[in-house]
Amino acid sequence: MNTYENIVIFDPSLNEESLDQSISSITNLISQNGGEILKIDRWGLRKLAYELNKRKQGIYVLLLFKAPSEFIKRLENYYRLQDTVVKFMIIKLGKKELAALESQTPRQEAVASQ
Repeated sequence: MNTYENIVIFDPSLNEESLDQSISSITNLISQNGGEILKIDRWGLRKLAYELNKRKQGIYVLLLFKAPSEFIKRLENYYRLQDTVVKFMIIKLGKKELAALESQTPRQEAVASQ
């Protein structure tokens, strides 16, 4: 299984309940297809770098997960069919990125415990 980083930009007009449902449907899809969610980080409403579909803002969510490589095409197709998803990007993490991610995690926990 490979590790992936996934940024999803949702429609800024979504309420909190709809956003929760959209995120849970994505996480369910990942787990049902043999994947494992490592981290979900909500960045919140942010200004887009450029206008997308007449929108100047979007709700950013970062997903870090492990999944089989065959599943990524299915996930991309799922995103394309969702009206709530404005834009998405899935990146396969290499050895250097994984090492950097693993070295970052203990520091964040240490800072949080202080």
